[in-house]
Amino acid sequence: MKRVVTALLVATGAIATPWHTHTELSYIQTSGNTDTSSFGLDFHAQKSWLPHEIAFDFDSHYATSNGKETKNVWFLETHYYYHFSKILELEYLVGYKQDKFSGFEYQFYTGPGLGWQAIQTPDQSLSLNLLILYSIDSYTTGQKDIYPSGRAGLEYTYRITPTLTFFEEANWRSDLSHPSNWFLYSKSSFYSTIDGKLKLGVSYKIDYKNLPPGDKKKMDRTFMVSLVVDW
Repeated sequence: MKRVVTALLVATGAIATPWHTHTELSYIQTSGNTDTSSFGLDFHAQKSWLPHEIAFDFDSHYATSNGKETKNVWFLETHYYYHFSKILELEYLVGYKQDKFSGFEYQFYTGPGLGWQAIQTPDQSLSLNLLILYSIDSYTTGQKDIYPSGRAGLEYTYRITPTLTFFEEANWRSDLSHPSNWFLYSKSSFYSTIDGKLKLGVSYKIDYKNLPPGDKKKMDRTFMVSLVVDW
């Protein structure tokens, strides 16, 4: 929940902060007529020394069914922010994604943009960003596409009660030279505080590719129940 923490730091005039981390762990195993297992990890880390801030995001999901691998996807994003004011910031993004069953060998994207703190109240926050990226899509067939892309994103947090929070993260990236080639990622989550830094999380993820390689499906959906630790 990076945007909430950052906005509070700017508002209070803090100069530097220790590392803040947010970790979500999910594991499901079933046995009987069908043996399945699923493991998910979401990790976020950030540190601020205003006006600078850095953040790292790692997301992975692995699943098997009857001993056969059915899902193996992960991505890593690194963010640098320079805060011009309480509501405006410069952002630079470097991202890398691998999805074994998507038809892509990997996807890489990097570039600058601007972020805006649109809403910041004790119970709600909304941050928006817009970036111009250099993108590479490498396919398992050996083909490689290199193109300029634009990415628009948001992060929204709503503190429903002192112990229950809703969080929405979404971004849309499009090939500027071929607009029908676009990607959408969304994660909608509810977090319920168990004790102190420990929470229970329920998340629903959508990973959409408008022009998937070959005969691959356009959309992947993931539902996760996670143990969450904020530190």
